[in-house]
Amino acid sequence: MSEEFNLADRLKARLANLGQDYCIFTRSEREFAASVTAAREVLTGEVATPIPQAPAALVGVLNLRGEVLPLVQLDSLLGIPTRPYTPGDQIVVLSANDVDIGLVVDRVRDVRAIAPTDITAYPDGSPTAHLCRGYWSSPTGLVSVLDPTKLIDAAVRAVSTRFQQRLSESPASTFSSVSLRHE
Repeated sequence: MSEEFNLADRLKARLANLGQDYCIFTRSEREFAASVTAAREVLTGEVATPIPQAPAALVGVLNLRGEVLPLVQLDSLLGIPTRPYTPGDQIVVLSANDVDIGLVVDRVRDVRAIAPTDITAYPDGSPTAHLCRGYWSSPTGLVSVLDPTKLIDAAVRAVSTRFQQRLSESPASTFSSVSLRHE
């Protein structure tokens, strides 16, 4: 029995060392990767419904099989030059902690295994470090390996903060008749 157990442990260790599959994509001539466990699917040719007075990070929403999917600009979250969303862009659907977002990307380039030991942490103070696990030196250059949980949390914070600001800037009379209590 212990022989089988040791074999199972060795196989698990070997699989862990083989790496995890990552979806590699480009945005504004930069390469990024997200674990395929978080990157559920890729959409192409989708038309977003804009949200009035939405923050820059929120392009709009999509109807994805009956669910509302917020469409988020990676550009504004990482502080890279923003360009407008077009239906020619692709959307990587990311999931973490029961939250789904559509991430606007230029093009999905590859899906490949990256060993955990091949991912190097960004130095403190790096502009992308707060949303990334690190970077991977690929044959074509550096690939920022995103942390889906941190990225989705940052997107939710950016959008909700901006909407809260908009609400506080609105005249009080607009909301005075609204009651959140059930009497």
